Amino acid sequence: MTLSVRQGLLAVFLLSLSLSLSATEKTVVGDWMVQTSPNSIEASTSASGTSFGLYCQGDQCMFYLHDSLRCQPGSKSPILMSGVGSAAALNMRCAQINGVLFQILEPFNTTLEVVKRGGVVSFAVPLQSGSFGVTRFSLLGGAEAIRKALYEAGRSKNNPTPIVPPTNVAPIPKQVVPGSRRLQDIMI
Repeated sequence: MTLSVRQGLLAVFLLSLSLSLSATEKTVVGDWMVQTSPNSIEASTSASGTSFGLYCQGDQCMFYLHDSLRCQPGSKSPILMSGVGSAAALNMRCAQINGVLFQILEPFNTTLEVVKRGGVVSFAVPLQSGSFGVTRFSLLGGAEAIRKALYEAGRSKNNPTPIVPPTNVAPIPKQVVPGSRRLQDIMI
């Protein structure tokens, strides 16, 4: 093999390695993590096997709870949210996104305001047994993580990278996902 062919092969190998390593970037912000991939951006925190966060794909973003409980896609249920100096009744809508079940929190702006205040947020979810499941999440770094995720989502929307999704993963449909907000409608 000639030197130039070896250099070419080495360059191709290094390029493919750097692309695979940069496929998902993770940044820790306080108790939150921001994950940026070519197809989505997520800012989340977790506690006791449950996660809470913001998920953006395309120009749609939504707040969600994700836990081990199974929900029926399309079903809707009430939930109570309590944050520093506030409490609210929300709706949770079950949606399957990329093969994963998420409980999308509505209304979006109510959840955003609690995250921006900081402190701790608690969710009380009614269970079939008649009791409530309560989960608490730290909001330390939450507002900054959400800001970063929205910035990255806006940046990727303006500079789209054509990515072919894997055959076993369904992308978010082009219609608006209930409970989500378009990037241009979010005021942080």
